[in-house]
Amino acid sequence: MPMNTDPSPTEIHRNLLIAVDGSKPSLKAVDYAVHVTRIIHETHFNLVSVLPAIPPILQAEAKTDGAMNLRLKKMEAANRRRAEEILDAARKHLMEHGVDETRILTRVRPRISGLAKDIINEAEMGRFDGLVVGRRGLTRTQEVFMGSVSNQLIQHAANVPLWIIDGDIVDPKLIVAVDGSTASLRAVDHVAFMLGDNPEARVAFLHVSPMFQNYCPINLDEFKSEWEGIEQDVELMEEAFIREDHACSDDFMDRAVQVLKQAGFSQDRISIERRENALGVGRTIVNTARELGYGTIVIGRRGMGKSSFLGSVSDRVIRRAENMAIWLVN
Repeated sequence: MPMNTDPSPTEIHRNLLIAVDGSKPSLKAVDYAVHVTRIIHETHFNLVSVLPAIPPILQAEAKTDGAMNLRLKKMEAANRRRAEEILDAARKHLMEHGVDETRILTRVRPRISGLAKDIINEAEMGRFDGLVVGRRGLTRTQEVFMGSVSNQLIQHAANVPLWIIDGDIVDPKLIVAVDGSTASLRAVDHVAFMLGDNPEARVAFLHVSPMFQNYCPINLDEFKSEWEGIEQDVELMEEAFIREDHACSDDFMDRAVQVLKQAGFSQDRISIERRENALGVGRTIVNTARELGYGTIVIGRRGMGKSSFLGSVSDRVIRRAENMAIWLVN
């Protein structure tokens, strides 16, 4: 009778999809994936390279021109060989850093709907736990480099957590930016799943108190000279707003800590940081992570209602983060 090699019901695998193209930034994404295994156990690596697009005019001409058809086939074969070489180099890089060969899969994917869309489709069809991309991981010569492609991934990778890697990340430990929203809770759930069975992993929660002006559409300063006592009223409203924000964040922190505890975290592995919003929420998040030595910022894609915390803030965090990883969770 053959031995049963299926994983036990309690064994959890985390599957990462890493988009590679042979560029230095995409190799940084591979490096980060290696480093993050220090805090994420049972990780499987799936490397994908999307073939360059063949110009439609060449495809049309190849249908009626035998010489062009032969040239096109040679071009496609060369593109595939190059993609396989890139994947093989990335696979060897993982193995050189201690990743078991059985945990690595590679795949060359044809260009069908466009680079970003094809990467997203690969991630969604494979139901991966994270899509890992270099901040500038797509070649300029193909004119699909992260300017437009990264924006498309950020905007449209709605069903898979997107890990955006920028530069060299010394310590991949995580800080989770939260605002009390459902998006924040999803980010906490993602962290709990990815790190839950590591008894050494530590996580920090960060809440940046938004400013009253972020929620009030009226420029109250314009009315101070006209409304008697308006300054006192503004102070009372601001005090009430701050109390409400603190109560909301306290309640959320309790829930977030409970989610991690249910995943196996002990209280001493969870810390809570609070900051006032003096320079803008996005900048405060990045500055705090850098100050405390966190190389990974986890943030939800959208925050509470029309607040300027998550959502637009996540965009600002992505733009400002250098030599950091951003986990953008939907």
